[in-house]
Amino acid sequence: MLRKNHLFLLLFICFTVLLAACTPETAGTTPTAPATPQPAGGTENTAAPASVPEELVIGFEADAATMLANTDVNYVTDIQIRNIYDPLIDRDAKGALIPVLATEWKNIDPLTWEFKLRQGVKFTNGEPFNAEAVKFNIDYILDEKNNSFYRSRWKDVKEVKVIDDQTVQVITSQPFPTLLLRIADDLLIMAPKHTKEVGLEKAATDPVGTGAYKFDKWTRDDSLKLVANEEYWQGAPSIKRVTFRIIPEFSARLSAFLGGEIHLFKNVPVDSVERVKSSENGKIELVGSSRINYLALNTFYEGPLKDKRVRQALNYAIDVDELLKSVLNGNGTKMTGPLSKVNADYTETKDYGYDPDKAVALLKEAGIDPKTLKLTLDTPNGRYPMDTHVAQAIASQLQRIGIQVTVQANEWGNHLAKIRQHEMKDMFILGWGPAFDAQGTIENLFTEKAPYSGFYDKDVEAMIQKALPIFDPAERKKAFDELQHRLVEEAAWVPLWQQGDLYAVAKNLQFAPRPDEKFLVFEMKWGQ
Repeated sequence: MLRKNHLFLLLFICFTVLLAACTPETAGTTPTAPATPQPAGGTENTAAPASVPEELVIGFEADAATMLANTDVNYVTDIQIRNIYDPLIDRDAKGALIPVLATEWKNIDPLTWEFKLRQGVKFTNGEPFNAEAVKFNIDYILDEKNNSFYRSRWKDVKEVKVIDDQTVQVITSQPFPTLLLRIADDLLIMAPKHTKEVGLEKAATDPVGTGAYKFDKWTRDDSLKLVANEEYWQGAPSIKRVTFRIIPEFSARLSAFLGGEIHLFKNVPVDSVERVKSSENGKIELVGSSRINYLALNTFYEGPLKDKRVRQALNYAIDVDELLKSVLNGNGTKMTGPLSKVNADYTETKDYGYDPDKAVALLKEAGIDPKTLKLTLDTPNGRYPMDTHVAQAIASQLQRIGIQVTVQANEWGNHLAKIRQHEMKDMFILGWGPAFDAQGTIENLFTEKAPYSGFYDKDVEAMIQKALPIFDPAERKKAFDELQHRLVEEAAWVPLWQQGDLYAVAKNLQFAPRPDEKFLVFEMKWGQ
């Protein structure tokens, strides 16, 4: 993130304007390349160009859960497999929707969407891409037997109709104004024949898509290796081999980068930025992310946080400004509600602010002596910038008014599983993104059946369900504005910040970070 807060804010303001215009530690250095030997009898000592690495190695914080598309709502899974599978619709670097496997689309009536598909595209096993492939993948999400965590986001899809090889219609049970966003953010296209022939268990470790890279080898909790698809419909990738190397700890990723073992990693610890910048072959790239970070106050757990007054008290007792300054060195933008300022549907909401006296008063009103209150806070370890440090700092702030907090650090996959299975206790830290529209956040984090929800209230859920089918932009915005204010009043969580992303990048790698955090290797290349 930018080192000066005012520059950081300027970046986000610019990004917001762009979105609004859219409709939808061991030290070391990377070894230098040896000079090319001179021919016998040569008199000039001309320096040779730096050698190009045989493969790009990306340090990644956690392993994918599966190689199947449309199954696991999990950033670390999605980011890796998006190099294997193509979407129908994608977002460009500014968040605008762009055609990929679908070339055009239209809303025929309030319940019918039609898509024209790109011709001449093949899966890497030779299967043709067509309308049947689109139907297969959407049907896969809707089929309860497949246990797709995307299913709750697609519940309004009634049927997929194949009109011809290059035309498909999606029929919904009620108006689904954000279907295009769901397609762009969720849907990836697996090869139907391959998936059916080998079965889901095999396909989960042997994926076939139409993407820029082909699957090579997956070693659980170690690495994912991909090779270039030389027949890719957009042209052969510049980088021929790529490895996602799983390195859970921040410090280990930093050491691997400084030692030249990896070329790229995200979430550079804020206290290590200068080490990267001063290293021989490293640079820092930064971008304002579309990801939000928050502290969930879990109402699915039978504990004191089911009382709104307790949740409100925690909002008053946590000093987000102090966390940003002391833990993240200012690398983030404070949030006051469930959406960030870069979200197209953002509205200004109440800021609880830091008021420990009011926090104590609310706890006593709820019949709780703060000095007797004991809570558990779960956090991932190494998934978000300084995540365990943030958790410990929150615990220290709550201790100021007497609340005892036990911090539990989890491996990322286990952290997500505990949330999905409602095994979390009082509080947990999570991030959400890309978060470009209100529904994408509110429906997925505040409804009873959404896999990562930590808050449920029947009246709030009714408001959400009423808002979802509204097509009129003004009426829809009004409904989601009301929801943002209601969620703040209910203290559904403690909003933290819009994440700022810091990347360590090899100096000879041409890489432009994206607000949606995608590592699309097709967009990268080696340079001088």
